[in-house]
Amino acid sequence: MNAIKSFLIIPLLVGVLYGCNDNNDIDQDEVVTGNNEAGQTENTDNDTVEQTTDNQNTGNSEYNFTHFDLDVDYPNDISFDVEYTKNQDVVGVEVDDEINNVELKGDAANEQIAPQLAKLTFDENTSDDEVLNEVLSAFNLEKDYQNIELEVKFNNGDVKRYKFKN
Repeated sequence: MNAIKSFLIIPLLVGVLYGCNDNNDIDQDEVVTGNNEAGQTENTDNDTVEQTTDNQNTGNSEYNFTHFDLDVDYPNDISFDVEYTKNQDVVGVEVDDEINNVELKGDAANEQIAPQLAKLTFDENTSDDEVLNEVLSAFNLEKDYQNIELEVKFNNGDVKRYKFKN
């Protein structure tokens, strides 16, 4: 009788634990678009992005987006990466700037990158070229990049991916 109870309790416990799962994945049911090196549009449905940022309570609602993930690759394996995520009132920010040898997370990253993020005014309808120019200008990035990947989840829920190659 104990073996039968154990056999029935284990699946019940697994179901309860799964239901209590509190991960911070962003559900992207929207069609995602961007430019690849040939200038063609790329569509992806139902992608999930795992969040790996440290979270803290701040109230930045002045941005046009709730998720901003920028990865810029330069020659000699140098990169510039910024990730900003806002889930409700919890904000996570990471900066990995190999150009200036800066690696920050949390409040320190948020303080450093907030002025640049505030300069970004593009939305889901802005042309890809305008988005590229605005990002390069806001972060004061050189135009000799090899590859830029940008993923943005706008406040209205639309998600766009941009890919630029030099």
